[in-house]
Amino acid sequence: MNKLSKIITLLLFVGVSSFAQKAELQSAMNYVKWNDLEKAKASIDNCTANESTMGMAKTWYWSGFIYQSIADSKDEKLASLKPGALEQAFKSYQKALELDAKSNDYTQEIREKMGNIAYNYMDQGISNFQEKKYEEALKNFEIGIKVKKDFFNLTDTNGINNCALAAYKSGQFAKAAIYYNQVISLNAGDERTFMALSSSYLNQNDTTSALKALGQGISKYPQDKDLTSRQFNLYLISGKANEAYTEAEKSIQLDPTNANLYLNKGILAEQLNKPVEAEAAYKKAIELNAGLFDAQYNIGTFYYNQGVEMNRKANDIKDNAKYEAAKKQADAKFKAALPYLEKAFEINRKDSGVLQSLKVLYSRAGNQEKVNMINKAIEEAKK
Repeated sequence: MNKLSKIITLLLFVGVSSFAQKAELQSAMNYVKWNDLEKAKASIDNCTANESTMGMAKTWYWSGFIYQSIADSKDEKLASLKPGALEQAFKSYQKALELDAKSNDYTQEIREKMGNIAYNYMDQGISNFQEKKYEEALKNFEIGIKVKKDFFNLTDTNGINNCALAAYKSGQFAKAAIYYNQVISLNAGDERTFMALSSSYLNQNDTTSALKALGQGISKYPQDKDLTSRQFNLYLISGKANEAYTEAEKSIQLDPTNANLYLNKGILAEQLNKPVEAEAAYKKAIELNAGLFDAQYNIGTFYYNQGVEMNRKANDIKDNAKYEAAKKQADAKFKAALPYLEKAFEINRKDSGVLQSLKVLYSRAGNQEKVNMINKAIEEAKK
């Protein structure tokens, strides 16, 4: 065979091969019409892998269409083809857009189908989340919100919130903080958003940012008790009693009938050696809520501890007259403590602190009957 014949034969082979692949692409399209997605997938996979058709926008458009159809299908026969189908559809559409940049033959259709792609990713993310596959959920949510932004210039606030929650659940706290901050900047969050943002920072050992997040939340939702309580506890844990005391007073101004706020103020006042303020705060808490155990117990213990200290000092006094006077003052403190501790016991009969304090007070008063009652309560509390 001469050189010319070889060239003609080669050209004929290339032409036939190219025609065959284009026929394969037509077959893929026909299989879609005939609702045979399994064969459509096999044909389109051949086309995307073959040099004669892999550079065509049409090939990748139909690859996206077929894989998206598989992802959307409820046909159980296609179950084995569904894993990865959505991802492949997305990649195929992206490739088609790249190849279609000049002619724009398929660009408009692909943009329209990207709406379904975004929805499918979000839906898949929700399914992952429900199955507690939080990392997978986050990846799908992230693609979903990106598609909406890139193709439709839409900011999906619910999707961003889903990203934040999935990131938090998967232990990606830095990323969770980023998304929660986005939700807040979009004015799409609520009290729980600030609480979650604070927790995201705490899990990164960033107490300063956690407190800042709570402060932002309280500024927007001053009546929210959970935010103020979290801030109070965080100040205490981080050793910032002065700051906590200031915030407690601010909170009381905003919610003056909240017994828990006065209780918090009393605890902080004791820590800051402000006995007058502590006593007043505890009494106000009880005035607002007599059933608040901690308030009853704390003021009872407040007087009890004063009595113990005064009694200790009295024992060091050598002068009998001064000793008796000092002892009388200590007894007055013990007497002041008793009704509050008894009320605390009425509320909670198993608290060890209350039981031990009452046993001492009844013993000092020589009330054996009450001592026996407390001893019985101590035994019952151990059960």
